[in-house]
Amino acid sequence: MTRHGSRQSLESDTELQALFKKAWNESRARHGSRLTVHVPGMFVVNGIRGRYRAVSITGSECLLNCEHCKGTLLKTMPHARDADTLLRFGLEAAERGDVGMLVTGGSDRRGRLPWRDFVAAIERLKSRTDLTITVHSGIVDENTAVALKNAGVDQALVDVIGDETTAREVYHLDEGTAAIRRTMDSLAAAGLEIVPHILYGLYFGRPRGETAALEMLKDYPLRKYVVVVLMPTKGTPMADASLPRPEEAARFIAHARLQLPDLHASLGCAKPRGHYRRDLDVLAVRAGVNALALPSERALQEAQHRGLEIVHRETCCSLG
Repeated sequence: MTRHGSRQSLESDTELQALFKKAWNESRARHGSRLTVHVPGMFVVNGIRGRYRAVSITGSECLLNCEHCKGTLLKTMPHARDADTLLRFGLEAAERGDVGMLVTGGSDRRGRLPWRDFVAAIERLKSRTDLTITVHSGIVDENTAVALKNAGVDQALVDVIGDETTAREVYHLDEGTAAIRRTMDSLAAAGLEIVPHILYGLYFGRPRGETAALEMLKDYPLRKYVVVVLMPTKGTPMADASLPRPEEAARFIAHARLQLPDLHASLGCAKPRGHYRRDLDVLAVRAGVNALALPSERALQEAQHRGLEIVHRETCCSLG
């Protein structure tokens, strides 16, 4: 059973509240008084479905078999295992008025997706529609990064891990963090926008290397980043992982805000649900995030109380 700290502790740490205040003020000074809230296409909130759906180009297959996922997330989305199916999926998305789509999938044992088989379909979609196309790039080399850029991909989402043990034991990357660094280098050299994602508590619910991941981000020409939090998933080795307290995750969000003050900061849709999400979302608002995916009602109330302009988007939060 997952656990986190009591709600009473949410207000008790004066040092934490001071940190939130500093991060809040920094965010307002650099980014103004706006909070963008996002409903991606994989979700329906208050009867409204987002207009930015995900599709897997490997079906439910993933040979990397990361400890926190084991391919379970791929089972929840449509599959397009060949270029013609991806093209059809994209054309249907444009026809129904979607803003764009997220192309993702499972990896081979080196963390790579089969982009070579799909870049032509992506290029055709970009020429025939106005869709914004985001990819979960996986591990890529320079040639693959250039091919994605030339096909018209708008953003590459990259999971950034700052700890060798986590990269090897959770993500099963034999090259560890060097593979992630090489991917970032390749995407940056190709001129493809990178939107890094840092998963807090990825090492079986315990923070390990997230601060080092933030330091890595400083080496790249970024406009935004996304923080997400481990969601213990049934059928994985982390199904019963103890979650970090919302305050701990929010402390990291505040530190990230101060470490990367000029970047647009999002709390993404991958986060524990229920009371945990409610508490975390509220604290994230206080910590100065610029965007929230799947925001709790309490977080929207907090934002309104603090005088933020709330802007609604039916897209992934990587779009800002």
